[in-house]
Amino acid sequence: MEIVLVYPNLTRLERVTLGLGYVASYAQQNGHSCSFVDYTWGGGVEKTVDKVRESGAKVVGLSVKSGEVDFCIEISRRVKAEFGATVVWGGVHPSIDSEATIALDCVDIICVGEGEEATTELLTSLEKGELDTTIPNLWIKKDGQIHRNPIRDLQQNLDDIPFPDRDLHDTQHYIEESGTVDLIAGRGCPYQCSYCVEPTYQDVFKGKGQFVRYRSPESLMDEISDLQKRFKFSNINFVDDVFTIDIRWLRKFAPLYKKYFKIPYTCNARIEAMREESFQLLRDSGCSSLEMGIESGSEPLRRKVLERKMTNERIIEAFDMAHKYGLKTMSFNMVGIPYETKADIDQTIKLNRRLKPSSIQVSMFQPYPGTGLFDICEKNNWLNGKPIPFSYFMDTAVTYPHLSTAEIIKIRRWFRFNVLRKIDPIKSLVVLFYDLNYERFFKLWSFIPSKVKKMALAFFKS
Repeated sequence: MEIVLVYPNLTRLERVTLGLGYVASYAQQNGHSCSFVDYTWGGGVEKTVDKVRESGAKVVGLSVKSGEVDFCIEISRRVKAEFGATVVWGGVHPSIDSEATIALDCVDIICVGEGEEATTELLTSLEKGELDTTIPNLWIKKDGQIHRNPIRDLQQNLDDIPFPDRDLHDTQHYIEESGTVDLIAGRGCPYQCSYCVEPTYQDVFKGKGQFVRYRSPESLMDEISDLQKRFKFSNINFVDDVFTIDIRWLRKFAPLYKKYFKIPYTCNARIEAMREESFQLLRDSGCSSLEMGIESGSEPLRRKVLERKMTNERIIEAFDMAHKYGLKTMSFNMVGIPYETKADIDQTIKLNRRLKPSSIQVSMFQPYPGTGLFDICEKNNWLNGKPIPFSYFMDTAVTYPHLSTAEIIKIRRWFRFNVLRKIDPIKSLVVLFYDLNYERFFKLWSFIPSKVKKMALAFFKS
């Protein structure tokens, strides 16, 4: 059975979709075929329409984030109207806002949670000519009814899942543009951050097995070795939210990676779980850059509103330790958080000055459906009526009596300059020019030569 998989990627971030890659490889392993529509470098609805016409597929699957809903509705309505296709939505948004998603007239099926097995079973069912309405993880419309099926047990041995299909994308093009290749070492996050969807996922999968799972280090070595044979790349990015939290796993991974590869890599670290041994293992194995979330410089706000249980002292200790071991660092920050004041934002700026990260990312808070902070924003009438934006660098869906949407946008644009102006005046001015003109750069990004983009990214990370 043929399926067209759609990667909306309105952010234009030059990163592959590992999720659809896993779905495709699992489906193909079980005898099905996959075509792919990639919007990373632009395109309109016709791009999917043309692919469906060309492939003759009767099923179209979209990986949907909350900021991409309107665009995905456009695509879904067109393929249903022109081809009578069965439209399946999976990904983050259908998993956390399931009732609203299945209520859409252009959506026939949603996948709640992990989709490899569910998608494959759906294709097998349709290939036999009869839609099975009992497939776990799927909510299915049929004959005027919605069949809300239970969640299946989580796959505990991630090594049993085939590597993501890298032929689905133009992988070498991604590597040439970004300079890196993405991998994922595990699934699930154990923390309870109120702005994140992971606590909702924990509730969805409660009682379905261990939520946080890791591939074996040997499996990762095999995938990297396979990628080396097929592609040219000089850096690896592990996209896991919690790559470093299991020190026992890290102790196994680090010496293996050091033994087989000399490729620098980047990963995320959870500050609360880091110890000096963690930094040493990362450095010795080839880690070049560590990305860590601060979110806010206000301890009370971070603890009580964001549910991040770490002190400023602990954050400073983590960044100092990373620098001690020669690791570059990136700090993740948010502005426009519920209850946040301008004084709180000043604390975030001052904390970043103390940390001296190699690079700084600052986003605007978004009230994602299914999160704890969405409920608070809705209760307090802080939603500004805008849809969730596809990019948290451009706009926000909140406004407050003490802080308007326009003020939040302005604060984000000037944030990095205000951190850097006393540390590196020249860099601060370059960053300010970029941040004040972000929307223009966004529109032109796909036309900028890859060498120029790499030089710019290297400068921002220096």
